Amino acid sequence: MTRTWVPDSASRGHVVVLHGRGEHPGVYERFGRRLAVDGYTVVVPDLAAEPGEPAAWFADAGDTARILVGTDTGALRAWEAALSSSVDGLVLAGTPLSAATEAPAGRDEEISARTSCPIHRERLDADPDFRWGELDAGTSVPPRGLPEIPVLLLHGDGDAIAPVDPVTRLGAAHPQATAAVFKDGVHDILNDKVHRSVAARIVLFCEEIAKGAVVLPEVTAAKSSRVRRAAPVHISARVDYSVRALTELARSGRQQTCESMARTQGIPLNSLVNLMVELRRGRLVNSQRGCEGGYWPAKPAEEITLAEVIRVVEGSVTSRHDDAPQDGVWARLGGTVAEFLDHVTIADLAADRTPVA
Repeated sequence: MTRTWVPDSASRGHVVVLHGRGEHPGVYERFGRRLAVDGYTVVVPDLAAEPGEPAAWFADAGDTARILVGTDTGALRAWEAALSSSVDGLVLAGTPLSAATEAPAGRDEEISARTSCPIHRERLDADPDFRWGELDAGTSVPPRGLPEIPVLLLHGDGDAIAPVDPVTRLGAAHPQATAAVFKDGVHDILNDKVHRSVAARIVLFCEEIAKGAVVLPEVTAAKSSRVRRAAPVHISARVDYSVRALTELARSGRQQTCESMARTQGIPLNSLVNLMVELRRGRLVNSQRGCEGGYWPAKPAEEITLAEVIRVVEGSVTSRHDDAPQDGVWARLGGTVAEFLDHVTIADLAADRTPVA
């Protein structure tokens, strides 16, 4: 039976977990509760009893971020589904890309191969619904390439069921993928002794997709005798990248991948991937998954204004600090800026037209 965990407040996103061999939805109770505390709805369908399809799994997601998680053979199934379904992020845990180094010989060996968490070991040993011995069964052939969405690869370096090397090579070959390998982790990484760290890594991944906290690469600040401050009118990187991507689509007149736009415009790929998800959610672009996938404008470039782009990626055209008055010169300035940007379109930028004030 499908299990669902919901947050006490409004949901930040919809996380669907596809379980692996021998497992059932109840195995992920700790995981579901933990992510629900962080504001995410977690759904674990019973793949053996009611396989279902992605549309059914995300039926209650609404406009929130859709994150598909798969573990073991469930990772292969999630991977395949993400190539043809509308999901915003993909998490693959313990993905079996090559044969096990040695199949477990019995129940005790299978528990050891699956998890090193004492609590989860006891739960599996006492679980009447767990199906033992299924790790001996074969797996399906993985798809050729990852989907064009953010992908998080989770694995234990001590996984004897699904060796880690093919997974790290997969992550290195795809710029939109991030691999997190946990020291001494074994196969069921979502329920291993490092399950808290794994859950935290997944929450961070979900936050980045759900327009939350974004962790930037560490950089060394340039030495300067002056402290650089934001100018009164500041154009964020998010706005700049979004406008450049939309302008590139308008100029080319064809469907493009994030890789192509990032290369042409000199935009960091990971940043662009996340922004295109927001632009699609804001109905400014459409997308298609798979090998022939890519993005294209959802409406004519003449109908997409800079103000609309800014509202989609930043929430509003202008903002003021908390103690600023709600009227007066700053309100008039905000209105003037918004009015100006409402008359500048992506078509203007694509044609190098200078807007008339």
